Amino acid sequence: MKKLLTILSLSLLLLGCQWKNTDADDPIVIGAITPLSGEAAGYGLMEQNVTNLLVEEINTNGGINGRPLSVLWEDGKCNPGDASRAAQKLIRVDQVSIITGFSCSGSVLGVAPISEKEKVIIMGALSSSPEITHAGDFVFRTFPSDSSQGKILAEEANKHFKKIGMIVEQSDYALGIAEVFAEYFDGEITKEEFISSESDFKTRITKLKNSDIEALFLSTQAPPKVDIILKQLEEQGWSVPIWGNEMIANDREVVARHAQFLGSLDSVVSAILMPPENEKFNNFVARYEAKYGENPKFMDYAGPAADAINVIAHVLRKGIDPIDTESIRDALYNLDDFEGMHGPVHFDKNGDVGLTHSLLRFDGEKFVPLEN
Repeated sequence: MKKLLTILSLSLLLLGCQWKNTDADDPIVIGAITPLSGEAAGYGLMEQNVTNLLVEEINTNGGINGRPLSVLWEDGKCNPGDASRAAQKLIRVDQVSIITGFSCSGSVLGVAPISEKEKVIIMGALSSSPEITHAGDFVFRTFPSDSSQGKILAEEANKHFKKIGMIVEQSDYALGIAEVFAEYFDGEITKEEFISSESDFKTRITKLKNSDIEALFLSTQAPPKVDIILKQLEEQGWSVPIWGNEMIANDREVVARHAQFLGSLDSVVSAILMPPENEKFNNFVARYEAKYGENPKFMDYAGPAADAINVIAHVLRKGIDPIDTESIRDALYNLDDFEGMHGPVHFDKNGDVGLTHSLLRFDGEKFVPLEN
């Protein structure tokens, strides 16, 4: 029995050392949850490429004060339940104290209660739901809230329309934009919501087509649903102005596939975070292309994805213990010396960054800035 207790004590001691992760020769391990399968996988896989490239560069240049950085990836499937289970595995089995990724807002909102309880840092790279603003004291993001996206779209729509129809996916991200839009739109709204497994929108389109709406607002979780809706709109011969979230504009392949149809409409307007135009971002894109043989598929998302992992590394280089998440949290709130892809990064009291979306219009070939 005494021998058994000794073995158990040693085992617990070893586990404690692993959890503390403070040995100078050990890697600093963080978690990452993002959609690696499903309709939103395009975002997650690009985010994974961005993160892996930058982690490789960090380690080539000495790591974090001599310690290599390592990322454990989990497939959140753009689903709060899957993301929550992935977070519990990363926290309780892998014992990480920082989790990045989160291309889907619902994943952040699903994980936030766990991260708050366990005091684990969440660094959302591409999550934008307005609800994340109040998700918790350990929740940060490098992507702007959709409160700006929905607001600027509604304010511009007020100049042109009095009645708008909506086709909205039932996800935190898509519903969040629609709700902000509705808050700022002065006219009437007829809304059709659909579940994420739905792929036939003909009945919904017919219902809206037979109403007296003047434009159609699309808010989906990912471009594949936009692809289907545009195809079915064209099949029904409905040449209605189309406005909506960034899913309309940020997938170059979907835009190219429907360019002729979009070009035939009176107006097609979207809102995105404009990719930065500076040397830092251009150099990063060149390094990405050199490694993966192509540019990031979603250029508007590449900057915030890069900032998410870089800001974590930046704060850890200050000598903070990787498991001292309260000190990491405080350092993030007081950040004043980090240059991100869009410029200096500052987090407000809610962990949000000061970035905003811009309006784009389709000019017959591509989306360009909307000039008022």
